[in-house]
Parts: sequence; C-alpha cells; structure tokens
Amino acid sequence: MDTTLEVTPRETRGKGSSRKARAAGTVPAVVYGPTETPKAISVDPLKLKELFKQTGDRNTVVQVKIGDAAPVACLVREVQKHPASREILHVDFYAVPKAGEVTVLVPVNPVGRPKGALLGGRVRLVRRALKLACPADRIPSKLDIDVTPLDVGDYLKASQVPLPEGCSMVWKQDFNIVGILGKVKKEEEAPAAAEGGEKKAE
Repeated sequence: MDTTLEVTPRETRGKGSSRKARAAGTVPAVVYGPTETPKAISVDPLKLKELFKQTGDRNTVVQVKIGDAAPVACLVREVQKHPASREILHVDFYAVPKAGEVTVLVPVNPVGRPKGALLGGRVRLVRRALKLACPADRIPSKLDIDVTPLDVGDYLKASQVPLPEGCSMVWKQDFNIVGILGKVKKEEEAPAAAEGGEKKAE
C-alpha cells in the first residue's frame, strides 16, 4: 500500500498563514519531530481524506514528500476538525526517528466468547486503547486479547496482555483492561434453606 503524501511547503507558520492556506482550498499542516526541524506545509484535502480512508489506521506511517525533498516518515499525531462541519482544519505530522521507539495508542480488540457468557455475562472494555512504545516499523494495528477463560467478575490486567515483539507498555501502575459483568448464581442457598427446616423440625 502506497502511503506517500505529496505536500507543498509554506513559507511561514501562524494563524495568518493557516488562513491563507484554507482560503486557497488546502489544509495547513506542520511536520515536526525529535530529529526534524518544524516545517509548515499545505495539504490537498482530497488526497488527505483518501489517504485516511485507504489506511483506516491512525498509526500508519505516512511518507510525507515536501516538494522535491526526500520523503519523511511520519505519524499523524493530531487532526483538528471544525465542530459543526467536521472539515479538517489542521494536521500535525510527527516525523518518526529512524532509530529508537515511538509512543502510540493501539486499540484493544477482545477475541473469543468468555466463559462467563454461559451465565449471561457480557464483556466490558475498561480501556479501549493502550499506550505502547514500539519501533516505527512494528506498530500493531490492534491488540487482540483472548477473553475466553474469563468468568463473571473476572478482569484482565494490563500486565497480563501479551505484546508483539519489540513493543512495551507505557504505564505508571497496573490497571484493568477488560472484565466480564453479570450476576453470579448462589448455589448455597438451597442447602442453607434445607438446614433451617431441619432445625425447626427438631
């Protein structure tokens, strides 16, 4: 899949430059990163929407080609949209370092039918995405989490989630990712009632 996005450099940054870009029918954007000098650019909105539609994954590495320069590998860090029209107003492209890791949010995807479903339990996602540190070429599109062994009242913690090779989770303390909600049947009620009847008979 070709993720090259050809863009046009802008001479200046700021609100005035952004307004001029929008007036010309383009989307103002910026490319920045730990090893990249911030660059103001303009993007064709149709090409941008087509790219988003084609990838379907916000963690896809995009090759941003500024004029005649060599493409810069980037992640789409932020997309600002108009609250009413949902028109794209501004985009931040983060230039990923050639060596080292990038921090991304990866969606959680529960897989399987939990054991607690037999008792009417249902899956509850506590966290819909997890923050991972990964090499730019190993970013997973999603994290499949097996919920098959979970019973009603069970929870799966972040420390129990298997991660792709080369990836690590970014956290300060352990937390729940997914759980099974439902009512637990009390099997001891019947014997208890029977014992009570025996005592009255005595």
